[in-house]
Amino acid sequence: MKDGVKVNGKILGNRYELLEKIGEGGMARVYKARCNILNRIVAVKVLKEEYAQDEEFLNKFKNEAQSVASLNHPNIIHVFDVGEDDGTSYIVMEYVEGKNLKELINEQGAISEKKSLEIVKQIAMALSEAHAKKIIHKDIKPHNIMITKDNLVKVGDFGIARAATSSTITSTDTVLGSVHYFSPEQARGGYMDERSDLYSLGIVLYELLAGKVPFEGETPVNVALKHIHSKVELPSDIAEKISEGAQKILKNLTQRNVDKRYKSADEIINDIKLLQNNRQVSYTDHQQDFETKKILFGQKDLDEIDVSFDDDEDEYEEKPIVKKNKALVKSKKTRSKQSKPMVVLAVIAALIASVIFLGTVFLFSGGDFTKLNPFGFLSTERTELPSFLGMTIEEATAEAEKLGVTIEKTAEEPNSKYAEDTISSQDPSEGFKAEKGQVVKVVISKAGIELFDVPSVEGMSLTEAVQIIKNEDFEEAVEYKYTTDKEDTVLSQIPVAGEKAEKNSVIRLIVSRGPEEILEKVPNLIGKTLEQAQSEKGNFSIGEVSYNEDKSKKDGVVLSQIPKPDIETKLGSEINLVINKISEPPVASTKQNRMVIVLPDQDEISVQIRDLSSGAIVFDQKVYPKQINGVLAVDIIGKSGETKEYEIYIDSQYYATQPVTF
Repeated sequence: MKDGVKVNGKILGNRYELLEKIGEGGMARVYKARCNILNRIVAVKVLKEEYAQDEEFLNKFKNEAQSVASLNHPNIIHVFDVGEDDGTSYIVMEYVEGKNLKELINEQGAISEKKSLEIVKQIAMALSEAHAKKIIHKDIKPHNIMITKDNLVKVGDFGIARAATSSTITSTDTVLGSVHYFSPEQARGGYMDERSDLYSLGIVLYELLAGKVPFEGETPVNVALKHIHSKVELPSDIAEKISEGAQKILKNLTQRNVDKRYKSADEIINDIKLLQNNRQVSYTDHQQDFETKKILFGQKDLDEIDVSFDDDEDEYEEKPIVKKNKALVKSKKTRSKQSKPMVVLAVIAALIASVIFLGTVFLFSGGDFTKLNPFGFLSTERTELPSFLGMTIEEATAEAEKLGVTIEKTAEEPNSKYAEDTISSQDPSEGFKAEKGQVVKVVISKAGIELFDVPSVEGMSLTEAVQIIKNEDFEEAVEYKYTTDKEDTVLSQIPVAGEKAEKNSVIRLIVSRGPEEILEKVPNLIGKTLEQAQSEKGNFSIGEVSYNEDKSKKDGVVLSQIPKPDIETKLGSEINLVINKISEPPVASTKQNRMVIVLPDQDEISVQIRDLSSGAIVFDQKVYPKQINGVLAVDIIGKSGETKEYEIYIDSQYYATQPVTF
């Protein structure tokens, strides 16, 4: 399905009818569509032709999309189906009405701190769900985040992002992604884990607060290098308007060293909740083209960039390089230390050597950066780390010894999820391929968090449930589903009533949206009588009936209808009709007038008066002229305003014609 081809009416998989194009990204186009089996509106993302023909990418994409389909969270766009139709690969998702976050920022500029933190909290909740199932997004950016009309945040593109970053990197000088939101390790082509998503989330928070991304450059390479070497800091004029707590959250998210970032999305959620409840956040050091694109790190790019480091800070500055006899000559700058030019050249040489070295290693490693070892072309034997969560330090140590790794306790922190004296977090996380001797840092859960009974709100209206949850100092997250239950009724809750949870934790509510709105074409009832319309209305009902007059149409037929014929609307809704009613001509009022006739001078005559228009005889009698002084007066009835002519006959002979006006 190429650009320029009309898609309206095209059906994929004998099921999904494409209605209209609603968006486009670097790798796919998105269409509003109808599922003809379930009769519901969905969004269908169709891969662009260049990716649909890449078998390696396609297999990875399908596997990832099917994995993402298992995610079920109100802040994640649900994936319903993955398919292929005559070379067209597509993914079927929940249709979300609203705007993506990038559109919102472009329209409004900087977003208020309160709203920004709420948006980031909901994104973090989506990431928490995904990370718990070992799914890393790898392309968190405002373009992949939808804001519904109810201000619910929905994160999408999990499958495409993971497939892209895993399968389309074909050499060490190619990085795929959205460079303005890259984590430093992603820009380097290094190992990525859940914390890489958190860095990108930090860039999203920066953009929400500032109305722009932190780093810009003439080329994607410039921007990527800034992520590697520069701190993410709000401009002073913006920072003075932002609370200290929000700035701490931003700093924790955007640490270049992954070990200094938040360890999990749950930590972000907890800190934002603290800030939203006016509590202290604990701090530890822990219009551009943003489409997903290829970024080329080649020799030419490196030749054109000089990266200089300040003696006291690890910031960098870019300066032009002049090539001469294949040697790099740095532009002059007065410096306090004569050795600095040598340091700069050494850095440039190291960068070039690194690219060449990584390219060689990449080929030998089969394209898997996780196999790299700084002491050789290929790593020594690696062991995939298990989850140590929930174990005691003794149990974890014993298990670690079997694998040749070491457990190191770094802290004790209150945690309601894990029992006291058990491991509540680990770094590196489960699935990391560790070398012998790898140190796994763990945090031990300790007592200190008071737990409370979760209130029962099942069966209540959403309004009642939210009020109770707020009164009990919990938070709510709402997910809707179509059911036969009354709209806005709470169907279930997680955690269930009676379970223990800490204050300000989230209770997830599954709420009825009422019966699913099945759409159907409205029948054409125009020209039908009311009786015919009643019999041909199908699954609809006849609503308001009104009347109008159109003398060019038959009396009693439908002149118009709302909704109009053939448009789609909710099944069972009403059709309002306008019926033609031709009025009868008005009945004229009658009036009596007197006709006076001068008669001939005779003793006796026969007088007859005849209506010329109808031929009716209105008077027929014998008259004695002398007895009436020769004048006959006859009262005649006619319609008001009408003029008629009457013929008068005497003794059967025509006598005169006389008009009468009524």
